[in-house]
Amino acid sequence: MAEKKYLVLGASSDVGLELIRRLNERDAGSLFLAHYFSSASKIESIEMKNGNTVKTLRCDLGDGAAVGAFVDEIRQIVDAPTHIVHLASCPFLYTKLKDFDEGRFLRAMQVQVVSFLKIVGAFLPVMLKRRNHNKIVAVLSSVTLGKPPKQLLEYTAVKHALWGAVKSLASDTEGKKLNVNAVSPSMIGTKFLGGIDERIVQMTAEQSPEGRIACVGDVVPALQFLLSSDADYIHGVNLNVSNGGAW
Repeated sequence: MAEKKYLVLGASSDVGLELIRRLNERDAGSLFLAHYFSSASKIESIEMKNGNTVKTLRCDLGDGAAVGAFVDEIRQIVDAPTHIVHLASCPFLYTKLKDFDEGRFLRAMQVQVVSFLKIVGAFLPVMLKRRNHNKIVAVLSSVTLGKPPKQLLEYTAVKHALWGAVKSLASDTEGKKLNVNAVSPSMIGTKFLGGIDERIVQMTAEQSPEGRIACVGDVVPALQFLLSSDADYIHGVNLNVSNGGAW
């Protein structure tokens, strides 16, 4: 039986792929349940080492019925993960109130918040029963840390909702030897920015203390830390990974 059982939601993202690569180098005998939506090819191309194994699982987290079936599929493999990492997100868009799209917003809430709560809710009882510091980590955004940038209405609202869910879970599980935390990076240079005007990305970089936006390598170590035993005494934290900037 695998020593650690990671459930990585959004594993096909740039951050998810790098996280699996790094954990694969560090861990031995671990199982990675790698969620994806459109393609598993990059996950499957990772050469597993040290007796680690990976199983790819497809699910549209925006579909409530599919999420239920996804949970059932996981239960056929393990009783519950030991580590849950929530990276899943929707395409990044700049929106003002006049641009508000109810359907798009509700899908983003389903993908990033509702699915997270349903999946965690399904496995939390077993994770708590273990009382050996199982981990739940969600990736938010630095928009949750202070005054958000302009024209990010839908994005900011969803990320704050997810942070509220994380805080509530942390409060409810306090003192039960399970760690629930979040990471809030500033803008990361990934495929997630594919639809954004390059001038906006450059302007954001110029406003950063180091004159650049974050890269995947800036963010993944924070996730590794919160997933490790070194973070057993850390609970309910939203770790700022923005180089001192707000966004």
